[in-house]
Amino acid sequence: MKSAIIGTGLIAHTHAKALRECGEDIALVIGHSEKSAQAFAEKFGISRYDSELTRENIENIDCVHICTPPSLHYEAARLCLEEGKHVICEKPLTVDPWESAELKRFSAVHDDTVTAVVFNNRFYPAVTAMRSMILKKEAGPLLFAFGHYFQEYDILPAPYSWRCAADRPDSRFRSVTEIGSHSIDLLEFLTGQSVEKVCALFTHAHPERYLRDGIMYTDGSEAERITVKNEDAASLMFRMSDGTAASIVLSEVSPGRSNDVSIELVYDQASFSWSSERPYEICTGKKGSGITTNQYDFGGGFSTTFTDCFREAYDCMKQKRKSGVPASFAQGEHVVMVCESIGRSARNDGVWIDVNEVAHEYEG
Repeated sequence: MKSAIIGTGLIAHTHAKALRECGEDIALVIGHSEKSAQAFAEKFGISRYDSELTRENIENIDCVHICTPPSLHYEAARLCLEEGKHVICEKPLTVDPWESAELKRFSAVHDDTVTAVVFNNRFYPAVTAMRSMILKKEAGPLLFAFGHYFQEYDILPAPYSWRCAADRPDSRFRSVTEIGSHSIDLLEFLTGQSVEKVCALFTHAHPERYLRDGIMYTDGSEAERITVKNEDAASLMFRMSDGTAASIVLSEVSPGRSNDVSIELVYDQASFSWSSERPYEICTGKKGSGITTNQYDFGGGFSTTFTDCFREAYDCMKQKRKSGVPASFAQGEHVVMVCESIGRSARNDGVWIDVNEVAHEYEG
């Protein structure tokens, strides 16, 4: 099959490397400029490059990977679906709930194409094993769940990007969509429940910053003063579809944490926990037995999760079958609705927001 990648940034490089691991043919790359597209094409040995997505340049493409900022996802995904292409899109599906609802509708109409949102944490072998344990339903009912996602990348001084630009639609959220979308999906994927109500409070570490030479500082002379409006961290409470409670803390300003996603599920007879900082381990707790750690030493790491995600998606394309493992556009749309509900709650001092009511506004 022939693939195209839209975007030339860090995540596009991750996609290209994973596609090479899968043995797929990357036939086209589209960058924000011809120069960036050419450099990307030369690095990965791609025969064609362009600076604009058109119906003509994807005519002979089977699957398109969208690796652009989220505000550009909708137009690209819609055009590709109209042309009958399979689409693999980076998270979040969009930042605009209406656009996500539209893509959900479009993917349902084009049911013969594979659409997937890249929630790569689903593909850690330990996460897969943990889900299998939970699906056996031997631990009794779910009592509560909690987790976190911590990173340190936005501790100042830090590079300035579209994620912080006040005039960009992409920057409506930061920690909620950048890392929180992963935590929401992982919680729902493992429990089989969906988030139905949310309560949220945001933390803004340094709303006023000083920009100099592309770097943001807490203070500084001869620097442009800027305002960053989106959240550095978020404290979230959820009510799941079965009525149980869950909580997640998000932070992009946690010193020493590069990519720390963690989740623990507490059932009546056992608990299950996993952390990306110990990606090969599942910790299982039982009364009177302490914590048992199961090792999955031959599983892959972060980059391999992308390879395994794409391998499953491409097998579905080739075999014309469905899979419940890669996240569908419908599941990606639901996460966007949860994020929108989180934002509404935070803007109203933590009031509870019903996700289904929010979704109804956009889904009709």
